[in-house]
Amino acid sequence: DVQAGVVWGDLVKELDPLGLVPRVLTNNLGVTLGGTLSMAGLGVASFRYGAQGDNVLELEVVTATGDIVVCSPEENSELFDLARSGLGQFGVITRAKIPLRKRADENRTYILLYDDLRNVMTDAKRVMADGRFDFIESWCTPLPVGLKTDEGRRRVFGEWFFPLHVTKEFVDGKAPRDEEILEGLSPYRKCHAENRTALEFAFRLEPVFELWKRGPYWGATHPWMEVVLPWDMTFFYVDTVLKKLPPPMLGGGHILLWPCTGTTSNIPLFMRPKGEFLMGFGILPGVPKEYVEPVLEALDKASDAVNMANGKRYLSGYVNFTHEKWKQHFGEKWETVSAGKKKYDPKGLLNPGFILYE
Repeated sequence: DVQAGVVWGDLVKELDPLGLVPRVLTNNLGVTLGGTLSMAGLGVASFRYGAQGDNVLELEVVTATGDIVVCSPEENSELFDLARSGLGQFGVITRAKIPLRKRADENRTYILLYDDLRNVMTDAKRVMADGRFDFIESWCTPLPVGLKTDEGRRRVFGEWFFPLHVTKEFVDGKAPRDEEILEGLSPYRKCHAENRTALEFAFRLEPVFELWKRGPYWGATHPWMEVVLPWDMTFFYVDTVLKKLPPPMLGGGHILLWPCTGTTSNIPLFMRPKGEFLMGFGILPGVPKEYVEPVLEALDKASDAVNMANGKRYLSGYVNFTHEKWKQHFGEKWETVSAGKKKYDPKGLLNPGFILYE
């Protein structure tokens, strides 16, 4: 039982001495339980356990009518299914009961580098299918290589590389054998392997966040845009977007790849394509104020193109939907969303103006 305002990082620290950990953790542990459960909550173990919203036994929700409702799959299940990935539209999550698992003593992470998106997809799919690793994460990393003439102007251009970080838990000092666990994988380069405690792994990105805070990135505008793609359309969509995305546009941000299975989540309002394997893709820039408008235009185009790839937006960041786009996003669930809003927030008090119902 945890209050919804508790930050995930604080919960992880409290549980660590007990040898326990939540099944799924987001990369950024400085966010609240209630916040990520209202979104979905994706992490590097989601290919195995689903989203954080899939790993909830019970919720306490305060509706806009002032009712305090305890809900679960067995009790008040309608509100339970609206609150998870409900974007705060139907009630405020105030408490959650989540399952825990026994954590391992240590983790060994392998940092592999790929110079071809198809190759990293092949290896990511292979390790998800055979289950050899416990955590999987990837990125698209630009390497500026020079200037070229484009439409009469000299512009920076670059090539894209794709780091893949795969991690295996182990106990009693029995780390996996590198040759065995990497068998059959074909990276451009095997860059590094390192052992860390479970707690160090959970907070592995804290040094990155601290670096951002010391520079201009932390105070910049962050119109992050994330999508979930069917596996067979991933290369087409990502390759197309990257070709139209000059590296300087990121402003010090990064581009996320999130390989995942398509069968581990059953949250009704977490809209995603169908399929055995899915790919999350996120453009996460930090933009100086003077460049915000052209960046938003580019992100809107990338967002609209998701429909052509039969994908869905993951709604954690910048969203610029019209009424019709909201209906398109929720598809057959639109009537459920509209009816739920009328029932639990008839006056439109919760997060008004975000979802356009009319």
